[in-house]
Amino acid sequence: MSAHQQSRPRLLRFDDVEIGRTQVIVHTVTESEVNAFGHLSGDLNPLHMEQAFAERSPFRRRVVHGLLTAALVSAAHTELTGPGFAYVGQELRFLEPVYIDDTVTITVCVVEKKPAKRIIVMDTTVRNQHGRVVLSGLSALKELKFDDSIVERIAVA
Repeated sequence: MSAHQQSRPRLLRFDDVEIGRTQVIVHTVTESEVNAFGHLSGDLNPLHMEQAFAERSPFRRRVVHGLLTAALVSAAHTELTGPGFAYVGQELRFLEPVYIDDTVTITVCVVEKKPAKRIIVMDTTVRNQHGRVVLSGLSALKELKFDDSIVERIAVA
């Protein structure tokens, strides 16, 4: 499964999302994605952008932006919940570098629900193609309130 879906996920509501619900996506990070992310974000650190510089670093090659990896986590959230939720918090621990051409497996799993605020909490784990955890953390997403006509229109789309 790719981080880039062709169709929009179904709109889920807070009560539809069960503890234990899990989404997994697998994505290979390309050089063009790293270059685009660097220019879009303004993070042009040569560790990410210049092979000659990165070769002289402890990493010996270009490192993918940590927040590009985190953006893939966001994609997994959207696949799990659909468009009915928005980020309200994220704790990230960057444990190992991700390199260009690495294939990462992003797993997000609902571990807690906070009904009073309509928030779901998800455990996040990203592993590289060697099975090593490169990123972990917790994220919180809040259910969005929509006009009923929009909910009906999205449900049939």
